[in-house]
Amino acid sequence: MGTSEKQTAGQNDLTFEQALANLEEIIQRMESGEAPLDSLITHYQTGVKMLKLCREKIEAAEINIKEVQERDEELIKKDFEDIV
Repeated sequence: MGTSEKQTAGQNDLTFEQALANLEEIIQRMESGEAPLDSLITHYQTGVKMLKLCREKIEAAEINIKEVQERDEELIKKDFEDIV
């Protein structure tokens, strides 16, 4: 496994909060205007990966919430039907 593959695997293990904190730190570094161009490009690439990871985590959470709501709705319907 190459270095970039290890980094990608490590980034996928991050929590949403960790990825968001990394993204915010990258934005601060880039906005400071003190980083050299090569560093900015690297920061940008990492930032895009963090943003993608955050979006994936949010989408997964939304799917889980929807599944729970659908199950709860079925339970509520069943409970109501038992009462009637």
